[in-house]
Amino acid sequence: MDIAAQSEVIATDDRRIDALCRADTAALDKIYQDDYTLVTPTGTIRSKADQLGELASGQFRYETLEVTERTVRVYGDVAILVEREKTRIVNAGRPLGGDTRFTRVYRRFGTEWRVIATQGSFIRP
Repeated sequence: MDIAAQSEVIATDDRRIDALCRADTAALDKIYQDDYTLVTPTGTIRSKADQLGELASGQFRYETLEVTERTVRVYGDVAILVEREKTRIVNAGRPLGGDTRFTRVYRRFGTEWRVIATQGSFIRP
């Protein structure tokens, strides 16, 4: 178990969350790999450019984002992060969010961890 790498991935993920909540696209640009892909809980595929553009325009914003569970497994230069989030999101004036589970794939590039892919699923009661 690579505890140092796990800690680095968690620290990067914490920076990602903070940047999302502040709509800090400059910070997110350094965290998301250029070919990053998000599969949303509704099955929509979003690119890095899609996500950063929506945040920059104010069309998409996080009101709250709370991580309630998180685990990280590291395999050399790749890490799999699984977390549960409770969010309140506004997209084009409509409320979104809820209780969601995400799997994120991080990869180490030199000394930096970057997100290369995310898959989300709503948790239904």
